[in-house]
Amino acid sequence: MSYIEPILGEKILVKLGDGESPEIFTAPNVINTTRGISFSTSTETDELIDLADQSAPAQTIRRVKSTDTKIDGSGMLDHADVPEWIEWSLSGKIRNVQAIVGNVIVEGPFVLTSFAITGDRLKSATCDLTLEQAGAVSQKPIA
Repeated sequence: MSYIEPILGEKILVKLGDGESPEIFTAPNVINTTRGISFSTSTETDELIDLADQSAPAQTIRRVKSTDTKIDGSGMLDHADVPEWIEWSLSGKIRNVQAIVGNVIVEGPFVLTSFAITGDRLKSATCDLTLEQAGAVSQKPIA
């Protein structure tokens, strides 16, 4: 038999760069329950008309205009993390980020586009955040 080798959710790791040289990446405490990375494209669509039979259905073609990467995360909020995340949210600062998925590192500049803190009576506060691509993103295998 041959079984799939799954990637466990907690092994999808998001790390933030410190902006120094050499840059050191560390995983933030706030992304401790749910995390995800998505890749999307924006396309332009055309229809190619059959010149030999213009009443025939046209063929649709698409060209990629741009690509985009987004990272979402959530978790229980640690009291000590609040100032850093609010400061980043209000600053508009771009930071280098790594997302480790299986045996691949996705890396590039990201901006914090959403940071929400929620809480219920007698329960621990949680946060949800979204990081969106702010420049070229690359991928490389983990050595």
